[in-house]
Parts: sequence; C-alpha cells; structure tokens
Amino acid sequence: MNPREAYRDLAEDARDYGDPDRAIDTAGRRRAARWSAVAVAAVVIAVFTWLRPQPEPAPVIHKPPHASARAHSLYSACRTGCSTMLRLTDGRDIEIGIDTIYPPGNYTISPDGRWLGVPDGRGYLLSDLLGGPDLRLPAEPNGVYGPWVWAADSSRIILANHRDGDVFHYLDVDLRTGQVTRPVVPEGNEIVGLTGGGDLILQPPQKVTDELTLTVGGRPVVFRTKTGPLADDDHGLWIQSRGDQLYLLEYGEEPVIQMFSPDGRADAYVRIPEGRYAVGPTANGYVVVEPGDRTQRLYEIGGEERLIGEYPHDAGVVIPGLARH
Repeated sequence: MNPREAYRDLAEDARDYGDPDRAIDTAGRRRAARWSAVAVAAVVIAVFTWLRPQPEPAPVIHKPPHASARAHSLYSACRTGCSTMLRLTDGRDIEIGIDTIYPPGNYTISPDGRWLGVPDGRGYLLSDLLGGPDLRLPAEPNGVYGPWVWAADSSRIILANHRDGDVFHYLDVDLRTGQVTRPVVPEGNEIVGLTGGGDLILQPPQKVTDELTLTVGGRPVVFRTKTGPLADDDHGLWIQSRGDQLYLLEYGEEPVIQMFSPDGRADAYVRIPEGRYAVGPTANGYVVVEPGDRTQRLYEIGGEERLIGEYPHDAGVVIPGLARH
C-alpha cells in the first residue's frame, strides 16, 4: 500500500467516527500493518485526521472579529496541545480555541468564507463572521454533529448527527432564515451533495468499483469512471460536491479528480501531481496539499496554479467549503 492509499484510509476513519477515542482505537487495529507506508510522509495525515483521543473539544475562547473579514482557512498547528487558528482574508490569524480536537471533519468554513462552524460541546455553533446572528444547534443524546455538505452559495449546510460510523439523522440548516429541518433520507442512504437548485444528492448502499449510482433530486443517475476505479480493495470512495459539480477521485495509473454534472456527464478532470494530495474543490479549481520538511503548502490547480497558503508541516487545515463531501 502506498502513502496516498494509507492517508485515504485514515481520512475515512477520522470522518466516520464521532468519538475520537473510538476512531483512533479502530484505526489502529484495522491498519497496524499499513503504518510503514504512512511513515514515509506522515505530515499529510495532519490534513485529514484526529491524532489523539479527546472526548470533547475545548470551548471557543474568542469570538471571531466582525470586521468585514471573511475566513481564508482554519488550522491547528500541531498534533497535540496546539490552538486552533482562524486565518482571515485580511491576513490576520486569530486564536479561537485552545487544545481543541483536530479541525478536519469537525470544523468548517462556508464556501464564501462568511460562516464558521465549530463543535459546541456535543452540539454545533455556526458563527457569522460579518456580524449577523449566530446559530447554535443543541446537543442530542446519541452522537455529535459534523459538517457534511455545503450549498455552493453558502446559504445552507447539512450537518450529520453521527457516532461510530453510524449517522442517526441529518439537519438541513438554512443560514438565510435560521430555519432548521430534518430531511427525510431513506435508510442506508447518505447525503453527499446539494445541487445548485437545492436538491439533495444521495448515495444509496452499493458496491462501488467502476461506476457509482447516486439519487439526484429523487432520480437515479449513474456516474462512470474514465481513467480508473472509484474504489477497490485498497481504495475507498472519495466523493465531494460543490453545487452542480461532483468530484470523484479515480485511481488509475495516476490519481485523477473527475468532475461530473448532476446528470452523470463527465465535464472535465484534474490530474493530481506526484507528491501532492487531494484536499477539496473551490469555485475556480481544486486544492491539493504539498507536504514539506518544515511547511506544507496548499495550491489551487485546474487552471493557472495558485498558492493558497503555507502552514506548519503538521497542521490540520480546513479550507472554505470543506466538509465530508
């Protein structure tokens, strides 16, 4: 197993388990033999996964400033004992939590950088960085809330109440009105996207290899690969969305992000350069991480390559719009 495959496997565990203790224990048992692959470039793990047990996040200690400053990114600089920092588009880094759980899979930023989502005990807090009212989702007895899907225009977010790989229910939060509803999702289906028109994109239970069937607005649509499988014995399914664009990672001779429209048509693709690893889509391209000895760099590719930012080499980084899907 190569490092990229090991990172993907670890990322799935980190996102699947609401209990960090359980996540680390399960990941350790399941993949003890794979750590040799991870060791050659372990820095990339920090982009995706919790690395130590911690039952609950520390409380947010600073209300982010309301100075018409949107979020650029969010990160925790090291694996243990570090603060969570919010980087604003004006260049400031603001400490928003001390010794928090790892940001990826738990914290989120809206695609437009206006909204910051953070764990709030076992509930969830969505803060308007531009000064509007915040929205607090109360804790529920079974699981914890995690960010699942953003609407591309930042008007809605889907949160999942989950634990130990099981999703108990979803919340559909309309940030324009503050209205919170529970979408009806068939048993075994997972919400993996929102179309530009606001329809849910669902993933029914299935064995995925060279094609994937999703339910888009209540209608089944088949997505077929172009360069390699979507999943096999060593690779998990990687599916992300941004409005009317779905992003599927294909595992061919070289990894490719294939972009699809909601009707199953393959629109374009982006090759992931050697030594870089997939992070998530933006409005104009796709972000990858390039690990280094002292720093890691995030780049937007897919058009003219652009440096997004530099972070400590162990940092767990969240970019705008990054959620489970």
